[in-house]
Amino acid sequence: MFQMEIHSSPEIVAPSHYDLIVQRLSQLGIPGENLNQGPRGLAAFAKSNRSCIGDLVSAILPADEDEVDEDVFPECIIWLQWLMFEGDPRVALERLAKMSANQRGVCGAVWGSRDIAYRCRTCEHDPTCAICVPCFENGNHKDHDYSIIYTGGGCCDCGDITAWKRKGFCSKHKGAEQIQPLSKDVVESLGPILDLLLGFWRDKLLFVKNLIGETPTVVGHAAAVLQKAADELTSVVVEMLLEFCNQSESLLSFISQRVYSSAGLLDILLRAERFVDDGIIVKLHELLLKMLGEPVFKYEFAKVFVLYYPTFINATISEGSDADFKKYPLMSTFSVQILTVPTLTPRLVAEMNLLGVLLQCLGNMFASCSGEDGKLQVNKWANLYETTIRVVEDLRFVISHSTVSKYLCHRRRDLVRKWMKVLASVQGMNTQKREIGSHPEDENENAHLPFSLCHYIHNVLSLLVAGAFSVSIHDDTREETFFSSCILDCEDQDSQRHAKVGRLSQESSVSSIIGKNSLDDEAKAVDSFPVPSSALWLIYECLRSIENWLGLDKTLGPLSALSLKTSDGSGNNFLALKRTLSRFRRGKYIFKSSTSSDGKPGTFGDSVNRQSSSPSQGGLKIGVGLEYGQPVGQASTGGSDDNFLEGESSCELEGLRVLSLSGWPDIVYEVSSQEISIHIPLHRLLSMVLHRALKECYGESGSSYLQRTGSADRSSVRYNDFFGQVLDGCHPYGFSAFLMEHPLRIRVFCAQVHAEMWRRNGDAPILFSEWYRSARWSEQGQELDLFLLQCCAALAPPDLYVQRILERFGLSDYLSLDLEQSSEHEPVLVAEMLSLLIQIVKERRFCGLTTAECLQRELVYKLSIGDATRSQLVKSLSRELGAVDELQEVLDRVAEYSHPSGMTQGMYKLRSSNWKELDLYHPRWNLRDQQAAEERYLRFCNVSALTTQIPRWTKIYHPLRGLAKIATCRTLLQVIRAVLFYAVFSDKVTSSRAPDGVLLTALHLLALAMDICRLHKESDDLLCHEGDVIPILAFASEEICMSKYGEQSMLSLLVLLMKMHEKENARNFMEADNFNLSSLILSIVKTIVELEPECMTKLQKLAPQLAAQFSHSLSNDNARDTDLSSDSEKHKAKSRERQAAILEKMRAQQSKFLESFHFDGDDEMDEMDDTKSEQEASDSDISDDAQESAQAVCSLCHDAKSRNSVSFLVLLQKSRLLGFVNQGPPSWEQVSRSGKEHVSYVTTSSNHFSPSSNSDDSEMISSSELEDSVQSALEDFAYTGKPREVNALVEFIKARFPSIKNVRAPDSKDTSEMTSSSRETLEEHMYLSIREFQASLNGSDSKKDDEKCTTAGSSKERRDNAESFVLGKYIAALPKDPQDNPSASQNDSSGLVTMKSGSSKHRTGYDNFGPDGGDGIYVSSCGHAVHQECLDRYLSSLKERYIRRSVFEGGHIVNPDQGEFLCPVCRGLANSILPALPGDLRKLPQPPAGSTINVTDASSPSTSSDVGGSSFRLQDALSLLQRAANVAESSEALKTLATQNVRIKPNPNLEPIIRLLCGMYYPGQDKILETGRISHSLILWDALKYSLMSTEIAARSVKSSLSPNYSIGAVFKELNSSSCFILTLLLDVIQSTRTTDSQTILLRCHGLQLFVRSLCPGAYQDELSNRSKRQGGTMLYILENADPKVRYPDVQLWRQASEPILARDAFSSFMWMLFCLPWPILSCKESYFSLVHVFYVVTVTQAIIICHNARKSKETKVEFVDNLITDIYRLLGERREAAQYFQSYFCDPAYDINDAIRSITFPYLRRCALLWKLINCSKIMPFGNGVRSWGGSSYESDYFESSANTAEELTEIQKLEKMFNIPSLNLIVNDVETRSTALRWVGCFLEMVEPNTSQSLLRCTPAVPFKLMVLPHLYQELLQRYIKKCCPDCGAVKEEPALCLLCSKICSPNWKACCSESACQSHAMSCGAGIGVFLLIRRTTILLQRCARQAPWPSPYLDAFGEEDVEMYRGKPLFLNEERYAALTHMVASHGLDRSSKITAR
Repeated sequence: MFQMEIHSSPEIVAPSHYDLIVQRLSQLGIPGENLNQGPRGLAAFAKSNRSCIGDLVSAILPADEDEVDEDVFPECIIWLQWLMFEGDPRVALERLAKMSANQRGVCGAVWGSRDIAYRCRTCEHDPTCAICVPCFENGNHKDHDYSIIYTGGGCCDCGDITAWKRKGFCSKHKGAEQIQPLSKDVVESLGPILDLLLGFWRDKLLFVKNLIGETPTVVGHAAAVLQKAADELTSVVVEMLLEFCNQSESLLSFISQRVYSSAGLLDILLRAERFVDDGIIVKLHELLLKMLGEPVFKYEFAKVFVLYYPTFINATISEGSDADFKKYPLMSTFSVQILTVPTLTPRLVAEMNLLGVLLQCLGNMFASCSGEDGKLQVNKWANLYETTIRVVEDLRFVISHSTVSKYLCHRRRDLVRKWMKVLASVQGMNTQKREIGSHPEDENENAHLPFSLCHYIHNVLSLLVAGAFSVSIHDDTREETFFSSCILDCEDQDSQRHAKVGRLSQESSVSSIIGKNSLDDEAKAVDSFPVPSSALWLIYECLRSIENWLGLDKTLGPLSALSLKTSDGSGNNFLALKRTLSRFRRGKYIFKSSTSSDGKPGTFGDSVNRQSSSPSQGGLKIGVGLEYGQPVGQASTGGSDDNFLEGESSCELEGLRVLSLSGWPDIVYEVSSQEISIHIPLHRLLSMVLHRALKECYGESGSSYLQRTGSADRSSVRYNDFFGQVLDGCHPYGFSAFLMEHPLRIRVFCAQVHAEMWRRNGDAPILFSEWYRSARWSEQGQELDLFLLQCCAALAPPDLYVQRILERFGLSDYLSLDLEQSSEHEPVLVAEMLSLLIQIVKERRFCGLTTAECLQRELVYKLSIGDATRSQLVKSLSRELGAVDELQEVLDRVAEYSHPSGMTQGMYKLRSSNWKELDLYHPRWNLRDQQAAEERYLRFCNVSALTTQIPRWTKIYHPLRGLAKIATCRTLLQVIRAVLFYAVFSDKVTSSRAPDGVLLTALHLLALAMDICRLHKESDDLLCHEGDVIPILAFASEEICMSKYGEQSMLSLLVLLMKMHEKENARNFMEADNFNLSSLILSIVKTIVELEPECMTKLQKLAPQLAAQFSHSLSNDNARDTDLSSDSEKHKAKSRERQAAILEKMRAQQSKFLESFHFDGDDEMDEMDDTKSEQEASDSDISDDAQESAQAVCSLCHDAKSRNSVSFLVLLQKSRLLGFVNQGPPSWEQVSRSGKEHVSYVTTSSNHFSPSSNSDDSEMISSSELEDSVQSALEDFAYTGKPREVNALVEFIKARFPSIKNVRAPDSKDTSEMTSSSRETLEEHMYLSIREFQASLNGSDSKKDDEKCTTAGSSKERRDNAESFVLGKYIAALPKDPQDNPSASQNDSSGLVTMKSGSSKHRTGYDNFGPDGGDGIYVSSCGHAVHQECLDRYLSSLKERYIRRSVFEGGHIVNPDQGEFLCPVCRGLANSILPALPGDLRKLPQPPAGSTINVTDASSPSTSSDVGGSSFRLQDALSLLQRAANVAESSEALKTLATQNVRIKPNPNLEPIIRLLCGMYYPGQDKILETGRISHSLILWDALKYSLMSTEIAARSVKSSLSPNYSIGAVFKELNSSSCFILTLLLDVIQSTRTTDSQTILLRCHGLQLFVRSLCPGAYQDELSNRSKRQGGTMLYILENADPKVRYPDVQLWRQASEPILARDAFSSFMWMLFCLPWPILSCKESYFSLVHVFYVVTVTQAIIICHNARKSKETKVEFVDNLITDIYRLLGERREAAQYFQSYFCDPAYDINDAIRSITFPYLRRCALLWKLINCSKIMPFGNGVRSWGGSSYESDYFESSANTAEELTEIQKLEKMFNIPSLNLIVNDVETRSTALRWVGCFLEMVEPNTSQSLLRCTPAVPFKLMVLPHLYQELLQRYIKKCCPDCGAVKEEPALCLLCSKICSPNWKACCSESACQSHAMSCGAGIGVFLLIRRTTILLQRCARQAPWPSPYLDAFGEEDVEMYRGKPLFLNEERYAALTHMVASHGLDRSSKITAR
């Protein structure tokens, strides 16, 4: 009841719940001093007044009339807990937890959805058991058969002896018996209060349940409040109990005892899910799962669960859908926990009638969904599918216990009959009828459900059959022995508390309620027969159920007409069946027999033995029961068998009537016009029992019986009369005629579906047929049906049996010999019928093969279709064969294992010797698989399987020997003769009734029949004889009149057919070797004449020559088949010779074709003659280039005669490969220890700042100061500049700086006429000046060289003027129009202007040139060319279709908005083109006449000091660079360079790639090209530089191993295989554009000046302090501030050049130096090698600093050596912070110092060699004649052929040092000049680095390969760590965690708004410049991300058999496969994500 709401004044405050409790307690007389202390005082009072506990609890808990809210019960629980423990509950719980800390008995950890757990088949008691991850890790499961599973709920079984073996317990759980009971004091204080609380809880729940149950429509306020109160109470009580259980296992045991002791509590808790909140129910179920670890609680809970089971099912049936089952999880959660316990389930079966409950529930569901005919209506039942499967699975759980299955078959046969009744509802369900009109409108979406139901039912049937055969009559059947498996021994017999479930009460076991075994007498009665009486009874009961069902089968014609329909409409089949049987008992036999019967009774065995062509000889024995000779009506059964089904009397069950008929009934039925059902579980149960009985008698399990009876006794009655024993009460004819009917109909149905007769029915018939033949269903359906057909064939009259098959296939008129085809479907039906006959005769799956032989046959079948992994093979096997212990042994015997290689998994391949075991008539063949097997057979055996793999008669169980008569009967001969007739005489114009497929099958059947005849004649077996002859032989020569074709016999038809095919073979020689049908016919004819002498006489008349050959062969047993060679054989031999000649010619052409594509650059490098000049080589290369360029054909128009130039397709992609290599891969060990993801440093050693970022090095100057500076700069420039240039400069300043108003153009001092000279001439002039200077140095001594080196620099004033002149001329050449964005240098209110300033200390790494969001641009190409015009049209069409959203090729790959498209030839991805520009691109300029300069001299003596006998050109190179700078500073050299202030316009063919590159470098700045400050050659050179570096990095790894590859040959191989062609072309394009405009030349000149200053700081010592202020003075300020918001590449390059040379990567500086130098130097070997030496010293210096950082503890070891190393160590000791700028993750302190330094220089040398190789490449065509010429010299063949697998790092370094003439490191570090130069560099660097300032890092690493994240060897470590990883953004557990293998961050492939940064696509853009490599944790596979595209990639983890396990389906341990992971790593390193067809195709 509820108290009415009372309105009170607002001033009155309602008392709190605490106050209310105190008020109620005070009313009980509790002293005030106790109440003032709150719960503590009450606990003290209760301790001394325990008799008042009940009143105290009642006062604390609210009364029924009290109002409750959400805070009431939590407050009450606090008070009650103080009372429970008589003190602070927290202290008490902690004390209990400490007491049981190391005494945990059962884990009981509860799982959620998609958690992971472990199964261990070695430790589990049943397949439903599992343990949690901590228990698995703390246990010893070494060498166990364990697997990982995803859970759907449940709890850990560790410590539960009923579920897990004791040896599998972890170290923390020792079993429930280890649980110590609570102390007496705790029990006395806790127990009473807990009981009262549980009672209060129960009453509240009962009240709510009754309220809702009685008045379900009450939804008012009162009901809602009541329900809410129940929810709140349940929530707080469950939370409290869970806390208690988690703290102490002793407390858990005590609570569970109190819960089940509280009357009615468990029952209401089970039903609570229907009226308590779902979230609370989850917690309640967690509590119940925890308490299930207590054995007594589990038993009591199970009893209540069984009582609740039918209530739940009935409610679901009433609802009519699975909604309740899905909504309420108790049934699915706890049934598996209860029904799988082997010690608990037998008790429930015996005490609670569990099996009866389940069968009743199942029967009720089927009855509610059945029609008037009693058949299950699928459309109605589909709504209860999941509930049905749950009940059937629970039934399987129960019967899976061997004790229960024995008990069911031996003691509760009434339940078996009830099960038969349930099966009768399923029998014949979901019928189909062929549509002959229009297609059905609605497809049956529930078509698969009956198959699933039958699958689950089959599992139960298997267990039932096993139970029937579980107790042999030879076993001791005493009840103590029989039921001993129900009782598990208990370790402590005296303690009921520690007993296992099932032993709590000795009287309650199964054995205690069963009386004396009544089967003892039956067992003794049939002591000589190995089939148990329980199995015989099951066979009879199955026959009886089938017979009853046949009475209701409408398709049986007259039989169903006499059956009465049920009147009650309940769908009960049995009532109608009983009425039908009553008519049979009156003697009304309603079948039309083909022969009469004399009615003479006889035994079944007698009928079998006396079978002949006339069935009238068969007898009938009525009333034969289970016991031998006992009438069925008096059968003695045990247990509950005394009472039959309700309403049945003994007189109604006298015996089988329909199946005991002695005549052969004529059943009229057409599959194509009547209803058909594939589901016949009763037939299949009978087939299973018969198979098991045969196996017991004659198979492996019956060996003891055969040994006992002896081989001599095999003719005994019991041995021969097997069917007479097991089918007592049936007649052979009645049994076979009716039992074969439905399996045969199903086979006919499948044949008609194959013939496309059911195509109007939609997809359902096709699915039925495919499922029926599939591996999953074949064992449960097709194979059992085929075996039943075999049993019927062995008992039936053979002619009538074959005639029945003809009738069912609708082929009765096929024997009419009418050549006109009856229908288009007939050939398929005939072939299917003949195949079925062959299978019936020869199939031995259930009647002749051992288990190992069956397994081998299945493996051969699967492997003949294709190579397979082990899991694929196991999956293709039946459950029985898949569990065979000899599986691996048999597999190794028939197959060869190929270890996983690359992306290929570990595969099994059929051994060549086992191909002869191929069975062409395996029951599961489909057309596709059979064709594949035949093709593979031909490929491996070189002969056709169709003519060699002929079916043969093999060993068969004795009762089925009668199958031989099917193949030798006269009717079969007529069928074969008809096929031969149609094959011989069919008109070729019309369709033949016997096409080749039909003919071949008929010949196979005839060959099988002849094999049977031969074997029987050899053994004198008369089984197949009729009288004295075998029918098929006796009538083989019988001639019948065939109208106009005369009289023909089967023999004559064979001879005609053989001659016909011999002629065809002679015409078609290709068939002679592979498919020779004539030889097959010849062998059949030979067998016939050998076995039947009369046939030889006929043959002599038909073919005398052939008969003579046979006679000769028969007279000479040693004669070989070759003696029968005829003229046709000679023709075949000649044909084979012609075939071999043709094949040889084709092979030669193929080899020639492949050679045209063969390419190996290392093998084809031609050495250049030492005397050959560079000019000749260059001319030759150019001519080759021009010739090959002309050969390129457009891939779009294919116009070979077009004169338009072509361009090659390229793909430009951003990359961060260099940064990943420098930072090193994230390590699994580091991530595991730190618990944090690896932080990705994506920038390289030269960090690229965003071009749009603002720097903070700016200063405020006044407008007047700026104007004065600009005016001064203009006046300086006027001294050397031309008037036009001065004016252009003024216009530029005015346009960019509006604040400068008064600037004027000074008068130019140079008024001479501007002489125009070409830019190419300027380059040549500079180059020749440098070479002339080098030639002058060759004759000077070292002292003179030193002087030149130090005085080469000109005066400071001259240098300032030169810089100002170069920059002024550069600015003057720029367009004057400003960009749309105004300049930032505007006046503010104070008249100040903000301008960039370089006056502050220079910041290293300040501003580099590079793409936005990446380290560089990688260039690749597929090598195909197009015309620019053709490509424009193609892209326009593509974009139009993309906009219209039309389907186009590659739509899922390309993004037209980004300019992507597919190559028209190879479908490779591309996004731009690169033109082929032939010309004199590398021709060296010639000196003027009379000059002594030798531009080709590569080995002239050096003026540098000879370091160790090698020509080390450091000083030569520095002098060369200074000379180049002087030439560049010479105003005279630049005066002739004409400048025009216009924008640079790219070559039209270059415009696409230039614009694409600008978009990558400057995203969002579309008009940057219009500024004129973007040098095309500059950005192309940067792309070339990065592509070279990336290629070198990719060459460090190999596809098959994670080990590094140091071979320099591998570098060139990588270049050849990936980007050599396109990089060569790119280099030529750059060469052609470096002099196309004056801006680029001036840009390079100023860059050269700055680089030389960095390299030669000694020549500019007076400027070190002011170098940042120089750099062109005001001119540079003007250029920088013209548009300060954009970082233009010119300023970026100059800033990089002006930095200390040590602050940059040596190879990058080397590349930029080459870019700035005159282009001919690039091809000069002497100059190139000299520059290599300079930057080699730079690398050495950097390496020394890095080694210093890594070897601080070893500095003392090198201080006594005076060399460059100690010099640098000494300098760094004073400035330690500067050394931190250099880092390397790969410098090993244990490495020798010299080797460590050389190792760091290795990447630089490799890249230099790669560039030199590229420079000397003379062929730029991707597809030539296989020849690619490389310029080179003698070192190439010596050094570039080393093996990548065995090359050592130091050996390869030495080769490169020798190649570049670099002396040993010791000599270099001790050289005075080298030390002096390097120390100047270090000093310059130390001065320019700001102390205590964050600097960008320079990472120098050895040649380490790129690596993805270092993963653990065992996959389960990854799974356990990341499966429940929370998202760092939203905190939710990721449903599909994806591990980034680049940086180790956890991402998700599914995009969510709350954590968009963690999406794979977003992360790939930020981490890998658009490239992402993710490991999907749950799937185990790789996800490759490329911008918005995704592609799957195989898993790098494989199991022990080398195969993947996607989504951990099998759960076996997975191990990291190094080869696979290396292949993935190499693909990423080589930028292959967009070039792999495997990826783009997905």
